[in-house]
Amino acid sequence: MVARARADPGTAILFGDGAGACLITPEDGPAQIIDHVLHSDGSFADDLRLDYDAPLAMNGRSVIMQASRKIPAAINEVLAKNAQPASSVEVFLMHQANQNLIDRVARALEVEPSKFFSNIRRYGNTSSASMLIAAAEWWPNYRPGQIICFAAFGAGFHWGSLLVA
Repeated sequence: MVARARADPGTAILFGDGAGACLITPEDGPAQIIDHVLHSDGSFADDLRLDYDAPLAMNGRSVIMQASRKIPAAINEVLAKNAQPASSVEVFLMHQANQNLIDRVARALEVEPSKFFSNIRRYGNTSSASMLIAAAEWWPNYRPGQIICFAAFGAGFHWGSLLVA
């Protein structure tokens, strides 16, 4: 019998439950991946981690501070590599950690917050599923040729951005 770790009440209330998947093929489809950037910084690993058989450990202040710096930097990096201004992006589909983070990223990029799809108030933070749930909800609005920017930040301090059109 494996003993189950009890959820930390300081973090358990922050998370919803969800799942997501995305099918990527080499064939042409309605949208194409243009470029991506991906980064990791293990020096912050203790600030957001899930050890075996233990509750989630999170230093919320460190996580939000680093995420609010690293996500806009990754978005700017992928946009610059492709000579695209942030204003050319139709929608930003981000990890739905919290509305405060989404708003901070919008301000850092000097983009209207309305360009950032948000469903955080409906589901809470569904962790790694949140961006795909947001994308599935937004997808009926897609028109061919629109530029979409995905961005995420996660455990172990991994972050990145993906440009799609």
